[in-house]
Amino acid sequence: MTQAAITFVTGGSGGIGKSTAARMLAHALGSARLRTALVDGNPGQQSQRAWLNIPDSKALEYAFVDGLQSALVRPRDTGGMFALLAGPADPHSRDMTHDYLESIIGLRAMCDMVVVDADRVDGRLWDDPVSFAGGVMRPMVEAGGARILFRIGQSGSQTDDGLAALDAIRRPDRIRAVAVASPGVKPWPARRWRALLDGLAEYGGVDEWDEASRRLIDSHACGWAHGMEPDWLRGACIWMGVDPDAWNPAEGGRSWLPWSRMR
Repeated sequence: MTQAAITFVTGGSGGIGKSTAARMLAHALGSARLRTALVDGNPGQQSQRAWLNIPDSKALEYAFVDGLQSALVRPRDTGGMFALLAGPADPHSRDMTHDYLESIIGLRAMCDMVVVDADRVDGRLWDDPVSFAGGVMRPMVEAGGARILFRIGQSGSQTDDGLAALDAIRRPDRIRAVAVASPGVKPWPARRWRALLDGLAEYGGVDEWDEASRRLIDSHACGWAHGMEPDWLRGACIWMGVDPDAWNPAEGGRSWLPWSRMR
């Protein structure tokens, strides 16, 4: 690839595993032998910084002081198969939208894949150029060819908020929606999701949280072992352009670090 594919991971509500999914996606892409950067695009929360225990000395703004490569946290420090661009040191900076845009554009020239862990989105945020959704995600989707991996829950407001957000975005050609089934909740059938998402997004399967998912989180792993990814995650990678043969046992794996040759 000459320019990285950019995918924003978002949803219409909180509590549906957006940050976890973004981290798993970045890890799976790196395991598939693609040079992948994960961007912490939720400036107020910065879940990736907290999960990966990234110090304040690594921040978005420093990419414009010391250079983008110096601002990145390498895989040896993330513990995953991806480099990380942490969020801003000042989450209220007036330059934050510009800084994110310029950094993601810069990463696009350095990587094969860029995954952006974004905050929730709704119609108001999508129309607000000062917000991350309206100022970063929207222009990159509408003019920059970026895509959205959208998480949507199957309980009450999570479903309604998700469908309302998708209706506001109205880019079914750029969005893949993954349903989220909480522990102990029976997933809705695919035909029901396809009917709900018709004209809004491509249906990307169900992320069903179970005992294996719980063990993965409890172990503080960045993602699934190569070849063990659930169907929704593998499908998302293929949707982003990964060769399905990347999961051949002879390919991928932790023995190959795609950022190891970075100067």
